[in-house]
Amino acid sequence: MAAGQFNIFDDVLKTDEKFVIVVQGVYNKNGNLIKKILREYPSLDQQAMQRLFIHLKEVYMEEQFDTDMVFYDITVYTNEDYAADNVYAHTKRHRHPGDQWTATSK
Repeated sequence: MAAGQFNIFDDVLKTDEKFVIVVQGVYNKNGNLIKKILREYPSLDQQAMQRLFIHLKEVYMEEQFDTDMVFYDITVYTNEDYAADNVYAHTKRHRHPGDQWTATSK
């Protein structure tokens, strides 16, 4: 049995919804996990997103880790969620430049 997660809200997605897939490397730097964006695939329709996600999952299961890398993270966003995450991160970064923060997928 494959590990993974089903999205129970698939039926509420708009038929013309566009998606972004983001591939990140997660690194252990002195006990802190740091994410580094490796690839972004924007403006995918649902069929292209599903095919690309399956392909990326297969590729990154075999891909070697860089030094200090712990794992790869493949996240699928809707265009709206991705834009909202970036606005939140940008605002957080500029309002509190000395504070540590993280953005996580929803």
